[in-house]
Amino acid sequence: MQKRRTAVLLLLTLWYASVNGQLLKRDSIVSSLTIKGDWFMAYQWIDPNLNNNAFKLKRGYLTVENKFNDIFSARYTQDITIDDEGDDAGNVELRFKYCYLKAMLPDAAFFTHSYIVAGLVHRPWMDFEEHVNGYRVQGEMFLDRHKIIGSADFGLTYVTLLGGKLDNDYQENVSRSYPGKYGSVAIGIYNGAGYHALENNNNKTVEGRFTLRPFPEKLPGLQLSYNMAFGKSNDSLSSPFRVNALYLSYESRWVTLSAQYYTGKGNMSGSVTGMNEGYSLFGELVIPNTKLMVFSRYDYYDPHALTSYEVAIAGVGYRFYRQNRILFDIDWNNRNGIKRVYEVALEIKF
Repeated sequence: MQKRRTAVLLLLTLWYASVNGQLLKRDSIVSSLTIKGDWFMAYQWIDPNLNNNAFKLKRGYLTVENKFNDIFSARYTQDITIDDEGDDAGNVELRFKYCYLKAMLPDAAFFTHSYIVAGLVHRPWMDFEEHVNGYRVQGEMFLDRHKIIGSADFGLTYVTLLGGKLDNDYQENVSRSYPGKYGSVAIGIYNGAGYHALENNNNKTVEGRFTLRPFPEKLPGLQLSYNMAFGKSNDSLSSPFRVNALYLSYESRWVTLSAQYYTGKGNMSGSVTGMNEGYSLFGELVIPNTKLMVFSRYDYYDPHALTSYEVAIAGVGYRFYRQNRILFDIDWNNRNGIKRVYEVALEIKF
């Protein structure tokens, strides 16, 4: 009993000394700490003939970042959603989305503002596309929706800009994402299961994105991207997994357009094993001198099985207080029978 009391007193003493020591550095720690959030909430009415409607938390991201010095920083993002499987269906589910250490690298000629992230990291493609098509609040991007590849995984990612950055006018009025004057590159190696699944084999997946901005002076918003992945699917058979996709995008203050073509073999999880292909078209028009925008998207995906899948999305949005938005949209798709989802969605960013 005496030993236990002594141990407790020792722990309390160490804790007290640690807290008092840290108080001296609190101001510098707080000044380098950043907390951000991005929340997707909605009221959905799924096919009026089924009389199915509900309020939903579609997604909630809470991010904490800390910059240690000019080279090293860390990020932690919590992914909050509703569990829709098993005995816990309906419960709020918390999991990691990102948890990594970031190291800035010195410029090397044409390759500038480079860095490496290690841990639970962005995979190269989704982070890029979601900054062109800013409607993740409505639903997943094309390759993610059809379960080809995911947005995050355990591994390493290297990112670099090509030829420095575009001017501040473009970054402030169009996009701050990957503002390489001549494009950007992201490449990495990953477990392959994604951040929400267990690793079922010992194979690793290599994925890369290569983006060129051919006319940075005349048409800075025009980019041509190639996305690839190769490795094995996350199944016990280690089925072949290949991704080849071309993506043409244009961003300006008032208009965003993109067209994507994909062909590959298998998918990330192994639920598709043969050749498959598809394409996706997206457009957004911001009405000048207003906070209104209209958007639409069309997907076609052919798994070379008994049927192909189509998705058609259209909506209108209103931006309020910085980046917060409310959307009214319709999502039509023919997976598992024809289904229409009418939605009022709210994105809250801070």
